[in-house]
Amino acid sequence: MKKIFLFSLLILSLASCQDSLKNRVYISSYSGIVTVNGGTVKSSGFKIEFGNIIETGTDSHCDLIINEKNIIRISPRSRLVFNISEKSNELIFEKGQIAAVIRKQFTDKGQFTITTPSSTADVRGTSFFIKVENDKRTYFCVCNGSVTLRGKGDAGSETVTAARHSARRFTLDKKTGFVTIDRDPGLLYHNSTELESLAAKINETIDWTQPDVF
Repeated sequence: MKKIFLFSLLILSLASCQDSLKNRVYISSYSGIVTVNGGTVKSSGFKIEFGNIIETGTDSHCDLIINEKNIIRISPRSRLVFNISEKSNELIFEKGQIAAVIRKQFTDKGQFTITTPSSTADVRGTSFFIKVENDKRTYFCVCNGSVTLRGKGDAGSETVTAARHSARRFTLDKKTGFVTIDRDPGLLYHNSTELESLAAKINETIDWTQPDVF
């Protein structure tokens, strides 16, 4: 009987450990109309799970927190598919714009992939901004850190490392499938103050003198 009891305690302990390793993902705050899988979010703290589709309406936004030390702001008229789990590490960003400060690993590989209609990014700890300008063109800024970028379908890639804002614009020719890259589109749609405000929400700061990479 004692052996059975000890074995049960071991199983419970392992289950508790596994649970502690799972990501805690939730909407910490929102404004306007935000939906998850078509249902309207009605309170902060809304839990996000694998496969959830998060959409924001006109004049709406929400802040997504992952394990307390990562924040993604989803701006108006945006659509994000959250495909992060123990076996998957992808965010599918279909339209709109997002800004993020990533400070703590939340995938087994230590990085995650963001897929847009015209580009793919492999991200580790960093601050970044993305705007899907339309279904053929994406603006991506490595605000502070390092991101490996490539045009959708391209075999080649470029690792962009920056202490303060280095942007790329990817334009997809749907007829040929070829992607052209503008390596100097300038600083558009966002600024450093916005990223600092996001970092403050997770009790972090951004050191603009050096790239933040973990």
